[in-house]
Amino acid sequence: MGMWGRKDQDDSRPVNTPSSPTPAPTADRQTPQAAPARKGAVMDSKKAIIGPSIQIKGELIGKEDLVIEGHVEGVVRLSDNHLTIGSKAKIEATLEAKAIRIEGNVIGDVVAGERVELMAGSAVKGDIASPRISIADGARFKGSVDMERKSSSPMVAAKDKPAVASKSAPVSH
Repeated sequence: MGMWGRKDQDDSRPVNTPSSPTPAPTADRQTPQAAPARKGAVMDSKKAIIGPSIQIKGELIGKEDLVIEGHVEGVVRLSDNHLTIGSKAKIEATLEAKAIRIEGNVIGDVVAGERVELMAGSAVKGDIASPRISIADGARFKGSVDMERKSSSPMVAAKDKPAVASKSAPVSH
């Protein structure tokens, strides 16, 4: 039976006691404020957000997850992270990330190392290269899909690769 008479609780958990006080944070030593992880729980990582009133032109490179709600023109490159294009976002850029979720409008190529998700109401005009692609009912897409390429930048590799001429055996009469 548990501490309060409940049989459904596991009594093997450690209990915090006043005999082991936690030192107070000082100016040069901060106590981490991490929540305890539950078995099977997915921890949310911090995400940077580009708000709906923000406009960016150029190359956007980062090493953290990113949510774009504004207008971006150029290149967005987050090779080891997740990219979310919000429902009000307007993107005219090449997108490169580990995983890309599109809820808004994108004009440009989309390259993901793991997966691309086109949500209902999204619109993509450009080529997609990713091993896994999900297109929800109500999403619009115009372009080509490449699910085989394994390079770090599949769109660049495809454009730089020379065409291979096929060899055919001569036909004898």
